[in-house]
Amino acid sequence: MQRMSTEYFTTSELARTCGVTKHTLFHYDEIGLLKPEFVNSNGYRYYSLRQCYVLDIINVLKKAGSSLQEIKGFIQNQNTPLFIELLKEKQQALEVERIRIKRMQSLLKDAIEMTELAKGELYDRPSMEECEEEYFIVTRLEQGDGDPEFAHKLTEHRNYCENHFIDYEFPIWTILSKDRLESEDYYPDYIANKLKTQVWGEKQISKPKGLYAVVNHRGSYETMSETYSLLKRFIKDNGMAVGGNAYTVDLLSYFTEKNPNDYVIQISVEVSRV
Repeated sequence: MQRMSTEYFTTSELARTCGVTKHTLFHYDEIGLLKPEFVNSNGYRYYSLRQCYVLDIINVLKKAGSSLQEIKGFIQNQNTPLFIELLKEKQQALEVERIRIKRMQSLLKDAIEMTELAKGELYDRPSMEECEEEYFIVTRLEQGDGDPEFAHKLTEHRNYCENHFIDYEFPIWTILSKDRLESEDYYPDYIANKLKTQVWGEKQISKPKGLYAVVNHRGSYETMSETYSLLKRFIKDNGMAVGGNAYTVDLLSYFTEKNPNDYVIQISVEVSRV
């Protein structure tokens, strides 16, 4: 028994030596990842020094993002080419995660800046503004879809941007065609996000450079028709006509305000001279 105690570790000794918990070792035993060298007649588990190195492999691969099932498969078929292949896979996965985190940091920065700006002084009266060309990643909506389908398309839109690593700004936009605006059908044609980097293809559309009538709508989405009507009268009174699409961006929305009456949504309509 004296010889055994100098060559083997009990569960407590191995846990203390390798910086893990006894519960972790019990779990590894249960799933067949790291079983003790032997179990004596009293049911006590004993581990060898070699298994300290196995635990080190497990810890390294866990930190690299490997699942316990992946690690078990590697240990059962352990060899140098397999080790290199596994690490390359994890290196690629970590690079994808790095890009995702960088994008999320950028989105959070945009959200903070936009929300702080929106909480400041905003003019409610319509005005004319010269705007530069901007690009959007979009998901098309169908007329008559209604709120449930809008929510579904919003999720679809976010998932597409996430899965394709689209570099876009935080606030949600909607785009309403000129024809719908003029016919007083204010259900948008697209959900959109402004792009930081162009993506090309059918899911990118541009907001043309030019003159726009702009107003900040205060209140829920359901009351936006009143603000659209106000903006159209402003355009007409200034000797202008609706020249293109309407673009709306949520400055303060359900993300920040519990009461829909406190939402702030900026509407921009491309105009042309009559």
